[in-house]
Amino acid sequence: MVNDEQLPIPPLEQITSAYEASPTGDCRRILTSTLVSSTAKMRKFILEYSMAYTNQQGEEALEIVVGKLYSNGEKGLASYQLMQYVWDRGMGTDPYYRIIRPIAYLETWQLLLMSQAPGRTLHECIHAGTDVKQAAFLAANWLSRLHSIPPANIQKNERTRANANINRFVKDLEIAVPNKLSDIQSIYNGLLTKSAMKWTGHPVLLHGDFHPNNVFLDGHRVYAIDFDHHFAGDPAWDVAYLACQIQLSGFFKQRDFHYFDPVVRHLIDSYLDFHPFYDRQSFLDRLFLYRANSLFESLHYHLCVLKDGTLDIVDVFLGECEQALQGKGFG
Repeated sequence: MVNDEQLPIPPLEQITSAYEASPTGDCRRILTSTLVSSTAKMRKFILEYSMAYTNQQGEEALEIVVGKLYSNGEKGLASYQLMQYVWDRGMGTDPYYRIIRPIAYLETWQLLLMSQAPGRTLHECIHAGTDVKQAAFLAANWLSRLHSIPPANIQKNERTRANANINRFVKDLEIAVPNKLSDIQSIYNGLLTKSAMKWTGHPVLLHGDFHPNNVFLDGHRVYAIDFDHHFAGDPAWDVAYLACQIQLSGFFKQRDFHYFDPVVRHLIDSYLDFHPFYDRQSFLDRLFLYRANSLFESLHYHLCVLKDGTLDIVDVFLGECEQALQGKGFG
């Protein structure tokens, strides 16, 4: 339990009013509301509320509501508007491929309210080792469903992982691991060369951070959270990012980048099966480029942002980056 007065958050009365007035709700009337937890994260707070309510039929129920306090109010509002847009275009009612319910955005407090995702994360499912191919299949289908929604009227997101400042990564890494200057520069040159071959297809709506911990499976239903990094672009980017993050989880849990390669292959094949008109080789070529980009960003994050001292990962990461630039690495 936390004390409301310890954080710059709105009083419970405002949370209650926003919840009851939500356009995506069902005329719920709050009986009691309680702030039960708060967690500090980089540039934001995550809050958890317990909401007891009665629905239109007069039945009593309980819902856990998540609140995200942003340091950047524009980013919070953009995420809420994106969630509303996607919700209204079928992913609020789809029987299998859904998003969490966007409840409200309190601009004065820069607070986004949303429902809590049910089920287990994709990360948990994969590491539990049960129905992992089914989990990959469902995740691929969720992405395919999102990518089918027109990106029209989506606010342009200038800063995304797809256009991260690689030059800054290089400078930081050269300071962190000066004995690897030539290897780092070689990766950088390879990324520049490959990136120059621009993708010219029709942009689709991208999640932007489709990480195994942002994907939840509840039976045969798939939910996604955290749309802070959404943008319009190459569909291969979302697929490659998830595949790479699955490999990274294998490395940090099992010390093997390719521990989950069967899952990764099934993810990629499942996505492409839903898009038979894609040029498969071109799609795979872009996957490898984005894999190299994600690995390079991840190395920078561990050594230069977290500064966790994991110098033992440098050779492995740089080697995987080089493999990706050669069109290898997804099994």
